[in-house]
Amino acid sequence: MNFRLLPHSGLVRYLPLLSLVFSLLIPVSKSPAAQSIEVIVEEPQLNPAYTTCPQTYWYPFNNDRGYIAYLTLNTDNPLHSTNHGEWHPVIPQVGYYRVEAYIAGHDSITWCTGGGRTINHDSSDAHYSIHHAHGVTTRALSQYPLSNQWLDLGEYYFNTGNSGYVSLIDLNGETEYSTTVSFSAMRFTFTRPAGSLIFLPLVGYADPSGRPPPDAGVIQAQGFDVCGLPSITKMQTWWIESPYSVYGLYLGGVQLPSMCAGVDAAWVKAVHQQGWSFIPTWVGPQAPCSPWSQKMSSDPAVSYQQGRSEADAASTRAASLGLTNYGSGGTVIYYDMEVFGGASTECRLAASSFLNGWVERLHELGNIAGGYGAHNSYVEDWARLANIPDDVWVASWYADTFDPYASVLGIPWLEGLWTYHQRIRQYAGDHHESWGGIGIAIDSDVADGMVAMPPSSPLAISTIIAGPSIEDVGWLSFEQGWLVSDNRLYWTNDRGNNWADISPAPVQLAYFLPSGQAWALSTQNQEQVSLYHSSNWGATWESLDLALPSDSWRPLQLQFTSPTTGWVVMQKETSQAFDVGILIKTTDGGLTWQSSDLPTAEKINFTSQSEGWLLNPTNNELFQTTDGGLTWQIAQLNQYALSQPFLPEGTTLSGWQVNGLGWAVISNGSCTSEKSSPDFSCQINTVLRQTQDGGKTWEEVHLPNGLPTKY
Repeated sequence: MNFRLLPHSGLVRYLPLLSLVFSLLIPVSKSPAAQSIEVIVEEPQLNPAYTTCPQTYWYPFNNDRGYIAYLTLNTDNPLHSTNHGEWHPVIPQVGYYRVEAYIAGHDSITWCTGGGRTINHDSSDAHYSIHHAHGVTTRALSQYPLSNQWLDLGEYYFNTGNSGYVSLIDLNGETEYSTTVSFSAMRFTFTRPAGSLIFLPLVGYADPSGRPPPDAGVIQAQGFDVCGLPSITKMQTWWIESPYSVYGLYLGGVQLPSMCAGVDAAWVKAVHQQGWSFIPTWVGPQAPCSPWSQKMSSDPAVSYQQGRSEADAASTRAASLGLTNYGSGGTVIYYDMEVFGGASTECRLAASSFLNGWVERLHELGNIAGGYGAHNSYVEDWARLANIPDDVWVASWYADTFDPYASVLGIPWLEGLWTYHQRIRQYAGDHHESWGGIGIAIDSDVADGMVAMPPSSPLAISTIIAGPSIEDVGWLSFEQGWLVSDNRLYWTNDRGNNWADISPAPVQLAYFLPSGQAWALSTQNQEQVSLYHSSNWGATWESLDLALPSDSWRPLQLQFTSPTTGWVVMQKETSQAFDVGILIKTTDGGLTWQSSDLPTAEKINFTSQSEGWLLNPTNNELFQTTDGGLTWQIAQLNQYALSQPFLPEGTTLSGWQVNGLGWAVISNGSCTSEKSSPDFSCQINTVLRQTQDGGKTWEEVHLPNGLPTKY
């Protein structure tokens, strides 16, 4: 790819900025009529059409909107799936619409078939399909415990007319005929007009000076990023023994923490010789309305110039590391723009103007320009810039560890944008992986986009052999414990000889008390978190409200010290250069919750109602709270022993009880053959072990029979 330098003088210099201002202001300067567009389809089209409940399995009732709502029983067997409904709106204006399903309130019902079966509540796993202008998006959402409330299905782009619609089926993952699926009104609310949909790249660059092409290219492979530079020896082991081929390389920037810095040209050269490619990333000032310490100007004219200056600094740094192939040009650099959710138009304009200057200046220098962001980094704004980023690296987490089937596709808020081999996806947040006996805490990425120093020969797609994944585990005694695997919750009374599936919904975390009180956390999507409670060892469950601040969160910890006191730790989607966690705590059994910020996104060890400890292992910082987590202070590392001794190599999860009882989930991976060889394959061995002597000896615990393998 060659580049052409564009002249900038007089008014021409400011045309990109003027174009940016108009492109961002026009969408939000809607007429009063456009702002009030709301289309409601009060009743769905049913298939089969309703006649009687025994005949068509539809249960009608009057909702509080003056229309008829319908219920049908769920099924987990495709052969038993008979009922579905559709909502077909007539869209009056092209643009983006917020789609919401009305969940009508009703009491427990006695079903019309099956000997008087009583159904207590609606589905916690309702499968909606939104058919919009960019394709079909499927969402699995919980209708329970909503009652006469709207359920947000997301924002989608619709053309005028009746080509778009929403459908809902009776098929889901819950126990068959255990819940009702609710069909009532569907609302489509206009949110913003269509921006210029950009399918990149649209422009080819030509350089009359005959510069060599950048030392960058598209790679289709997996990678990882980490705060803290692994040694050259560790990188060599992971090149041979892991499926990863790309490394997220932090170049610098005013917002980059010192523990993430330290790379030099010798490290880059040595690691590249091993075979690694790079995602060069610059972490400079953040949006003016963001919570970060270093911010760009809120004046778009100033932030535009700041973006150009940051591009100069990043390019100079890239050249010093040997990434460029002529002067400060000849590579790709991504700008880390972290989330600033709920931003005003003015803040979004300043951040977009900054990116506009960043991209423009990188192009002038002969570099390829990229941007890193999450949902609430407003990445879609970048597609309307005068100077559009060539590639994007986005945080969209759905996994807890390596997934060989990870894809850059399936990101609803990025549909239709940067589709031509222009994406890298960060799909798993901070977690621990061990390959070839070397463990590193990483984020996992999958690339179908531009990287620096790509391989000279194509990479092979590895064959992965692995057992079931284990997301959470805990024990009350040597015999009694729980396990979360493949989003299912299991309980044992005989140390794993027998396991019972007691899942109330797809589960990620769980916790039990000796009294039989139990809690299960379910995050069926990144925007909705459900907490379930049981008082009889998981035989029956009830749902508790758990409100989260806006943005996307990943659950890290669920724990209760009594039936009334418990907490949840959540981590925000960020790059490894940032670390954001919140504590959500209850002291009344989940009736109310109090949220507070954490100094680091890690698990908390509360030693009393008020005292707790929190360790950031990246920089060995210890924090203490004496007010139940409302505030935190830095403490000396020797004040409290948070370390867990004698853990086996490859431990990804661990915990301890009194009298030396401990447990560890151990996962070790290795690969054979070369990454460019067609017989390249990797194997992951995951086991659960238990100790009764504080870690001196370990015994393996049987896993539930029939667990599906993840790969």
